[in-house]
Amino acid sequence: MNDDPWADLGTPHVEDSINAKRVDANSPWNVFWGRTIDGACLLLFNYSAGSEPRHSLPALKGLEITTPARTGIDDRHLIFTLTDPGKRDLFFTLCKDILSAISTAETENEAINLALSRTWRWHHLLRGGSGRRLSPSEQKGLIGELIVLQRHILPLLSASDAVASWQGPLDGPKDFELGQLAVEVKARRGTATPYIEISSENQLAIPELSTLFLLVVNLDGAPSDSPEAQCVTDFANALKLDISNRDEGAIELFESRLAASGFLWTDDYSDVAWIEGENRLLSVCGRFPRITPASLPLGVNRVRYSISLQECEPFLVEFDSLSRAITRLDND
Repeated sequence: MNDDPWADLGTPHVEDSINAKRVDANSPWNVFWGRTIDGACLLLFNYSAGSEPRHSLPALKGLEITTPARTGIDDRHLIFTLTDPGKRDLFFTLCKDILSAISTAETENEAINLALSRTWRWHHLLRGGSGRRLSPSEQKGLIGELIVLQRHILPLLSASDAVASWQGPLDGPKDFELGQLAVEVKARRGTATPYIEISSENQLAIPELSTLFLLVVNLDGAPSDSPEAQCVTDFANALKLDISNRDEGAIELFESRLAASGFLWTDDYSDVAWIEGENRLLSVCGRFPRITPASLPLGVNRVRYSISLQECEPFLVEFDSLSRAITRLDND
């Protein structure tokens, strides 16, 4: 690892203290390389009380991200601490990426939020996503989830509860989880072969006493100058406006979910446009065609398979079925 910033940084001699050195003396932002008393490497942002981050804090394996409370003190700390010494080179790469991202910030608050957005992007990368802007397939999947959140969940719940139910970006078992009710979203090209891809034996598994809906969103590519075409940023902007009109306090959580999905507002998606087709809602129950952990022979796992939409037709339900299920849940 070249230019290891922690190599010549000794550990402090006092418990709960940090030995630190400034990353860049010419930077307007107070960012430091640091070491704890037990030798852990960290990156520390010192910021004013008025620049609190909008994003929630991501969770990455081998990394702890904290904003420790400092009673009676005006400044704040955002601390990235490496908890797995074996990933020091990866942590250094992450730190350099964060520093590159905040170099474009014009305000301290923007710098803090850019740092967290970039870390959420790494969350997306480390769970199997791409490291650059979203691929067309990833855009399609995100748009499908945004449509479901805006159209079928947000109108029936508080904005904060609706956004909190969106678990897809966090690699949750289902895309949307509302107590004993779950919704899995599959976005596909309407002109494609009439199949949907299932990524694991757990995706359509239903815990006891739970209800699962599968919502299939049809999206086709379109010329960007088509009157009805929208890019993924258009979908995200429309939903952000709806959430803001309902509850400004839910925007922070929404932004975190977007970042966890790999979406950044700074990426340009205007060259990839989509038109929504006819969608369908399926009730996953009974003899619905699927593979579950209980149906697999011992030792078989990580199964990927396709389902014929034609064979799913007996399980088609009206969209009111989902609305009624959410409303019953909210009234319980």
